[in-house]
Amino acid sequence: MKQLNLNSMDGTPIRGYRWEPVGEAKADILLCHGLAEHMGRYLYVANSLAKANYRVTGIELRGHGHSGGKRGHVNRWQDYVEDLKSGARTIEGDHFVLAHSMGGLVGLDHLRSATNVRGFITTGPLLGVAVATPKWKVIAGRLLSRLLPSLSMVNELDPSTVCSDPDVVRAYAEDPLVFNTVTPRWFTELTAALDRVHGHAPHYQIPSLLMWGERDVIVGIDEIHDFAARFGGKLDTRGWQGLFHEILNEPVKDEVLGVILEWLDAHA
Repeated sequence: MKQLNLNSMDGTPIRGYRWEPVGEAKADILLCHGLAEHMGRYLYVANSLAKANYRVTGIELRGHGHSGGKRGHVNRWQDYVEDLKSGARTIEGDHFVLAHSMGGLVGLDHLRSATNVRGFITTGPLLGVAVATPKWKVIAGRLLSRLLPSLSMVNELDPSTVCSDPDVVRAYAEDPLVFNTVTPRWFTELTAALDRVHGHAPHYQIPSLLMWGERDVIVGIDEIHDFAARFGGKLDTRGWQGLFHEILNEPVKDEVLGVILEWLDAHA
């Protein structure tokens, strides 16, 4: 694994990592994490892909991992997209994007204008939240986004819901690079990004694979189904019975990775 020290469009330092394939590279993959986590939680995934002869470039979005920026805060959602692009610029030619949860939403926003993405894979994409946000919180969030945009607030995520494996949950809870805050501006930018991506659903044409855990109580499963039904291009989907949010960390992760690799091999 090689460390990459990158810069986003506005100069924010972005940490990246590269895993070289064991043999000749079949294709490049740009890997993106979810909210409040970092690339260190994807070592198994990245190494597995590299062993299957895919070159992997992982980036940590601003405010995450070793990248610059305030934890859980973004001034514009486009800043996340630019962070992702900083990793894409290190890749020659077309590539695949593999993104989890919030990273899936960032990736889909990026795909609206990307020209060099060969295929898109997302797990547990944040296309909505499992529990609807009360209207008063929405109103308060909009107000605070104007008055105190970078105020840190607890994100109310229960670590026990990320995965069914207690060891993964324990590691998540004890990880010093995992945090539990977001800001009012992050919330309003998330809302706008959701509207954009759902509105663009019929116009996506890049071949994609969308997978989720049927026991996911973090992201909205109904919103995933709605998005998939309106997706304009070729889309393969799979809901995994009994799996929680982080399907790439579940005890059957090798089976999940097997489906991803089969899809990649068919589209590489």
